[in-house]
Amino acid sequence: MFRAALKFALTVLVGLARVESRMFPPGWLLARGRFVVRALYRLLPGMRAPLQENARHVLGPLSTPAERDHLGRRVLENFSRFFVETLTAPACFPAPEEFLRRIVGAEHGEAALARGRGVIAVTLHMGNFELGAMVFARLHQPLAVVYRRDPFGVVESVRRSKRSAHGVEEIDTERSPFFGVRVLDVLRRGGFALVAADRGFDHPGGEPFPFFDGQARFLTWPARLSIASGAPLLPCFVVREADGRYSLRIEAPLFPEGEQRESARELMGRLVPVFEDYVRRYPDQWLILHRYWEPASALERGERHGISAQVDDLGVVGEREAQVVLGDGRVALEAAHLQS
Repeated sequence: MFRAALKFALTVLVGLARVESRMFPPGWLLARGRFVVRALYRLLPGMRAPLQENARHVLGPLSTPAERDHLGRRVLENFSRFFVETLTAPACFPAPEEFLRRIVGAEHGEAALARGRGVIAVTLHMGNFELGAMVFARLHQPLAVVYRRDPFGVVESVRRSKRSAHGVEEIDTERSPFFGVRVLDVLRRGGFALVAADRGFDHPGGEPFPFFDGQARFLTWPARLSIASGAPLLPCFVVREADGRYSLRIEAPLFPEGEQRESARELMGRLVPVFEDYVRRYPDQWLILHRYWEPASALERGERHGISAQVDDLGVVGEREAQVVLGDGRVALEAAHLQS
């Protein structure tokens, strides 16, 4: 029900936006998008329910139905804004010079680059995460977005064309079982690999972590690659501030610790609280439209049957190692410990 409702909503929104983008300025599209999604939010209970359920977790059990309804609607409106901005890029985007002036925490990015191992930039589906990649790709190369194809082709076709036009390399985690090799090559060349570590719609992977008042799944393969390569995880978020303009907020990099090598779960355990802080600060800009938290029964089944072991976060199924020659040395992509 929800999938059908979401597919219908996105098809309507994308179809209208594509036609009108050739006829009207971006401001018209933004207003039109708000109108369409507000109508769909009211008309489609299958769309409202997961948004309101997510809002309950974010706002807390004492929040009122009206507060949850307001947040759910705002998330959908901001998703519409994100899509229109991406569709019309670079018309709605700030100039690179202006964007650079609005970076908060630039020293953290410099510290991550100083390690000399490349940088794994981790973010959420928040604000306009595509904006950061498209603008920053003009300033630093190589830059690759590591992503999973959107289940809705109309959305995927738009973002693929925009990324290509702005010099953003794409690494599709579903195209090859060894996508991690391509990511490691970007890192070896001193580049940025950008990944949203929250699970997109219909994504089967990830492991559960404490998140607000429940358990929610996040991808652990970025931490595995950090451990394998020595590249730090750099939390960064492109969010719209109170003045309506976007800023890039960068938090302190997370470096793999210890001679015994910190586990991927331990490393992600240090990152997820940063995610929670940003969702708390910008709740209506976290653009997750599906039910995100795990029901207790699903977690129990996962522990009992080892669901997390069915799909390797690095895309390599089974307990084996892929030894890949990169530069002067060998980097081991460990496919063991998938059940941790």
